[in-house]
Amino acid sequence: MNWLAHSAKGGYPAQTYGDHVGCAVSTACRIAADASHDLPQSAPFVETVGLGTEFHDLGKLDDDNQTVLASPTGKALPREHVDAGTKHLFGLGADTTRFAGMLAYAHHRGLPDVPDQKARGATAWRGDEKGGRFDPTAVIARTSAHLGDYLHRHHEALARSPTIPNTLTFKPAALDLRMALGCLVDADHGDTARHYGTPPLAAPLLHPETRLAALDAYVAALKSGDTSREAERAENRRAHYAACRAADTAAALVECDSPVGSGKTTAVMAHLLRAAQAKNLRRVFVVQPFTNIIDQSVDTYRKALVLPNETADQAVAAHHHKTDFANPLTRALTTRWHAPVVVTTAVQFFETLASNHPASLRKLHQVARSAIFIDEAHAALPAHLWPLAWQWMRRLVDHWGCHIVLASGSLARFWMLDEFYPRLKDAQPPRKRLPTPLVGTSLRAQLGASETRRIRYRQHHDALDLDALLDFLTARPGPRIAVFNTVQTAAVVARALEEKSDREKVEHLSTALTPLDREKTLARIKARLADKDDQDWTLVATSLVEAGVDLSFRSGVREAASLSSLLQLGGRVNRHNEYEQTDVWSVTLRQGAGIRQHPAMRASVSALEKLFKRDRVTPDACTEALKIEVGEKGNPEQVSTLFNMESAKQFMSVADNFKVIASETVTVLMPGPFLDAIQNGAHPDWKSLQSHCVQIWATKKIDFGLAPINAYPGLFAWNLAYDDFIGYMAGALDVYAVKSGKTLIV
Repeated sequence: MNWLAHSAKGGYPAQTYGDHVGCAVSTACRIAADASHDLPQSAPFVETVGLGTEFHDLGKLDDDNQTVLASPTGKALPREHVDAGTKHLFGLGADTTRFAGMLAYAHHRGLPDVPDQKARGATAWRGDEKGGRFDPTAVIARTSAHLGDYLHRHHEALARSPTIPNTLTFKPAALDLRMALGCLVDADHGDTARHYGTPPLAAPLLHPETRLAALDAYVAALKSGDTSREAERAENRRAHYAACRAADTAAALVECDSPVGSGKTTAVMAHLLRAAQAKNLRRVFVVQPFTNIIDQSVDTYRKALVLPNETADQAVAAHHHKTDFANPLTRALTTRWHAPVVVTTAVQFFETLASNHPASLRKLHQVARSAIFIDEAHAALPAHLWPLAWQWMRRLVDHWGCHIVLASGSLARFWMLDEFYPRLKDAQPPRKRLPTPLVGTSLRAQLGASETRRIRYRQHHDALDLDALLDFLTARPGPRIAVFNTVQTAAVVARALEEKSDREKVEHLSTALTPLDREKTLARIKARLADKDDQDWTLVATSLVEAGVDLSFRSGVREAASLSSLLQLGGRVNRHNEYEQTDVWSVTLRQGAGIRQHPAMRASVSALEKLFKRDRVTPDACTEALKIEVGEKGNPEQVSTLFNMESAKQFMSVADNFKVIASETVTVLMPGPFLDAIQNGAHPDWKSLQSHCVQIWATKKIDFGLAPINAYPGLFAWNLAYDDFIGYMAGALDVYAVKSGKTLIV
């Protein structure tokens, strides 16, 4: 009999159980073998993934479920379909089968907290507490009565004898199980998509030696500049590229603290491609703290790395916002990290490592056997998340064949500080492991000396209200850049500058704008900077312009924050050594008139104040600044708590607590033809979606009246004012004005 796995829909026939499970197992084992090739415990890893995939849908063979699957009504299956496979796998009693049972249990609901499951006793890993068809008592009884029938049908559908595990020893860490679930889910979702007419696209191979040659040609063709100062800068960048390209690839954990503007985008990529060639790595990940840096880096990499007959966006993929929707209607919007070069954000990368959700984990196996560039590492994570992230990075290096470079012009070596290691009950902290420097001491000194001649860091000692700030800003030589700690403050200052002078004298760049509008704004800013007759204007921005953006202003002003933030802004001033020594100012602001201080910045601001007094505002003081901050805040309890959760395989708890951005955000589409088309039934791809949306705190859904888009669960529509100057803050400031009483509605 043709037992079914999926109903007929959309003009496609029902999918048989044998077709789905057989294809999914084959794909899952291939994915798992590719991810773990030549690595420790590859055989038990592949077996675990294969077993979990083979039995993940076993309960669909229940008579009641088959009746629904045979009739394309769209109804939910009446019988819980996960428990049968889970029960069977746990009952086989081997290491691999127990963990395969966990994967089968988690392939829809996600990886749970293992201690909570153990505490359930006889109902552990059976159903859950939701009641109804998930009620453990009813689920267990149904499985007990029919498991033999399910297994008979299973083997009949696959035309094979009962599967016998190899009794392999398997002791996976939590990250390994996330990898395993990702393999299962990618195969499961991918095969379902294949049956319904949208098979996953195959990606080009990395071909590291060929891409490295293309990168060499691109770098060799770069101009040296028109002045002696610019020529010196270009020569330093060429020396840096050559050193990184020639660096030994034997070490798998590497640091690069070359100064801002030394060309790390291309130099580190050259090193990673050589490492990929030497170690047979599959792809390169570039992890950056801010979405706007992605656009610039992607543009550079597509010019330098795309090979003949390749499509640019398939060779170098950009992943901006969190579009990992679990709902089947939205699943097509999920990106899969399968390109040879993937440029993504720290939020995406590290929260995927922490995730327990199947939709997010689907892409995680792509990270195995990859070269990883943590760019602008100083800004990648909040301090209390780095210890656990450091453990994951070491696991990726030691057990998953990865080669990792942490780079920043203001690199804080958190791994050197005792305060950053967790205090674990009855256990020693993890052994320190020091990355290998990518660039030699003499070249680093040469680059650093050039940096100190280029920029002077200064401090304004008086707190400035909005009017005083505007006067101070406009008195600096232009073009000038001013960076603030919150999206709201940046929008308030930009609007005030517009009113004080005119729109032509101010630009604004923050995450209040969609990526599409940020891209347009950035292009306009670059054009204005290239116009030597256009000098008297100000870019008002948030920290997203501090790292990795190739902009060069005449002067800079930074709302007081961390030392690394101030230094990074220095990389946007006199970047190419066009001017004689220039100034970057640190200023403190008074609250009021819409200016709001960022409470999380207090320790950073205090540390910067101390370093100004010590005359230590230099790149080599970043670790010192971090030590001061830790001394003021203490070792957060979250550090040890996260470690203990990870060790105990509390997957849900780690996912809930490892948040790069502390508050939950939602994806919101801005007004315009794209939103109108979606509301009228259009089906966008995820790349188009990213270009038209922003991330907004979930806590603001009521304040801003965010409207759910029913056709795409998890997406919301923005119904307030939006413009291409201050983005959604045009509507948000109106709301704040009403709430503060400045605007009266009658």
